[in-house]
Amino acid sequence: MNGEIDNKITRSRIHFWDRCFYKRDLFLSGDYERAPIHRLSVTVVIAGNKPFSIKDENNQETHCQGIILGPDMNDTSIHAINSETTTFDTFITNPAYWDLMSTLNGEQARSFTPKELLKTQKLCNKSFNRELNHIQIASLFDSIIYALCDRNMAKKSDQRIEEVCRLIEEYPANEITIKFLAGKINLSESRLRALFKQEMQCALSLYIRNVAVWKTLPMLAKGSNFTEAAHEAGFHDLSHYSRAVAGFTGGSPSDIHNEELSLTFGFDTT
Repeated sequence: MNGEIDNKITRSRIHFWDRCFYKRDLFLSGDYERAPIHRLSVTVVIAGNKPFSIKDENNQETHCQGIILGPDMNDTSIHAINSETTTFDTFITNPAYWDLMSTLNGEQARSFTPKELLKTQKLCNKSFNRELNHIQIASLFDSIIYALCDRNMAKKSDQRIEEVCRLIEEYPANEITIKFLAGKINLSESRLRALFKQEMQCALSLYIRNVAVWKTLPMLAKGSNFTEAAHEAGFHDLSHYSRAVAGFTGGSPSDIHNEELSLTFGFDTT
């Protein structure tokens, strides 16, 4: 079925892989909302037909068809009516995050140039109503992202911070504390927090929570239920985990179970 028109698409579709995701919303009506959790990602939103509106920090509204949103941008201010939107989202651990951050030049967001919009809309509109496999989605992701920025701006961090990031990946969230991490690299807790903020431009505690959520996605791909995934990632409060999942997918776990959202994964599920 790959590459053929699929006239049965009637709900949002999201594909996750390698700390990024691709989402298609059909005729989204209402606010494009993010759950109340700060996700450490850069988001690209492209409208296929009608523009969407967005409000900045001064509550000034503008209309656009393509925008790059930095991690500090509150995208609950996006409003789309009857607009087919395509979203590309990349997490802080993915090199594309830093590539996109470089094109923001310190701003929270920027609209596409006419040339960028023409190229990216053409790519998105061509694929919007088609069923894509993982390889096609990953290729589309690269084509869109690198129509907007240069490649190979990967973050080079202090070696101690690189070690902290490695430890966060290795250990379950319920075993990770600031004290534990600081001891591993022979720094005080306050110095570690400050150095992490300086190098990664985000709070260490927020980074840990975000990585914990991403770690659960391969588990869900393998069929684990939300309770199992939440506990494995160190979330003992299921409602907290539910809000975190909603922050990544745009819908609650019940929406996913009830198939209000269609999720696919580019992870090895063997």
